[in-house]
Amino acid sequence: MRIFQLLVYKLLARAIDTVNRYFGVRRLHYIREVLEINIGILVHQIKSSSETMAKRKAIYAFRPFEVCDVDYRSTTNGSSSSINNGRFVSGRQFPKARSGHRIVCSDSSIYCFGGFNPNNSIVRDGNNDQREELCLFQELWKYDMIRKEWTLLLDSNNDLPIELASNAMLLCGETIMVFGGTGYPFGVHCSNRLHVCLPRRRPKDLLEVEVKGDPPPPQYGQAIAISDNYLYSIGGTNGFDYTLDVHRLHLPSKTWECVYECNQNIREDPSGRYRHELAHDDSKIYVIGGGTSDAVFILSNIPVYDMKANKWEYMITKPDPLANLPGIPTARKCHSCVQIRTDQGLEVIVAGGYDGVNYYNDIWKLNLSTMQWKKMQKSQLPYPLFFHDAAITSDGCMHIFGGIRYCNNTNVRTDTLYKMWTTIPRLSVIAWEALLHYIPSLPSRTKEELLEAGIPRQFVERVHE
Repeated sequence: MRIFQLLVYKLLARAIDTVNRYFGVRRLHYIREVLEINIGILVHQIKSSSETMAKRKAIYAFRPFEVCDVDYRSTTNGSSSSINNGRFVSGRQFPKARSGHRIVCSDSSIYCFGGFNPNNSIVRDGNNDQREELCLFQELWKYDMIRKEWTLLLDSNNDLPIELASNAMLLCGETIMVFGGTGYPFGVHCSNRLHVCLPRRRPKDLLEVEVKGDPPPPQYGQAIAISDNYLYSIGGTNGFDYTLDVHRLHLPSKTWECVYECNQNIREDPSGRYRHELAHDDSKIYVIGGGTSDAVFILSNIPVYDMKANKWEYMITKPDPLANLPGIPTARKCHSCVQIRTDQGLEVIVAGGYDGVNYYNDIWKLNLSTMQWKKMQKSQLPYPLFFHDAAITSDGCMHIFGGIRYCNNTNVRTDTLYKMWTTIPRLSVIAWEALLHYIPSLPSRTKEELLEAGIPRQFVERVHE
């Protein structure tokens, strides 16, 4: 507004100068002087405002519970390369917009696998004359949280599976595990194979694990969790039938077994579903939401699988007394879910999703000790989002990437990356984030230089993992 006023005043001043030059109207001299004073005042105000905004932008501020857009594009230079099994491949600087992908993270890196976009068009490397329309992304990306840079680790030149949508994915130590998923059209080619990758080692490959025993059927939209040397796979669909059967893989012996087959006809077993999420403690696995092609499941009564007793039970959740009725998130699927251990116990954070008709941008927290829901009033996605994914660091910083956003009655896939502190971390973590803000060149220093400067080893190792 001030800039617009300044332009108007300057145009008036020029008009007065023109009139005076040709007609010599004396009264206009006084108006011209008033305009000059106003122009000076506006210039000073604009300059002061700009300096204030620059200072605000330069000052670090820790913003807990606030969903912030991560600007990774401004840190990317004009020409980037990807590392592919030790060789450099010129290509895109960051992942394209997608849905149905999966992400996991450590305290310094985010890994993104697969995804779907019907509007995607890719030129295969080494065959630029032939354009091939691909709906699925046959690739594994890494996002460096410290340097704010994406790197393409694996692509279609590697031996990657063709089932690239609605997989299940987790990070166990340094090992990425990818299980199940579907190709396109959805349900035509489904997978029950487990692939692993050690992204910090070279060469980087996504290798299929040779297993034995009784594996789950090929499906997509299942969910997985690890407990006591077992990888649990729960639920999923082949595009027609939906299950909530429980299979587990004994990791040391690589042996599958079906430990519980649901049968609603003879027991009060929970209904089959896909695109649900799991949370777990030492003895139980909690199924959060999910649905079928024409149904979604409520979050007021949650199916819980008891790993020790090998049985299903239901746990009634408590509403948030401070939220609008019913005080519990509405039934949904295709949402994201992460868990973090805090002083209050294990907490689960649910964000976004949809029920087939309505789209959601709300964020809720569930305490697994008290089964109490809490709507995070300060936390909200900028727009309704579904078929996205989320991951969380050990310090409690949640990242959300991609998905389908609902805006102006239109569904659009996105490549936006968000971050949100779900809890107040240690002071050293906040100080480390502030240090990276003020000294963006810090990651270019050697490990020895950083240690000599007094930076704790745990943060130095995040820079040089």
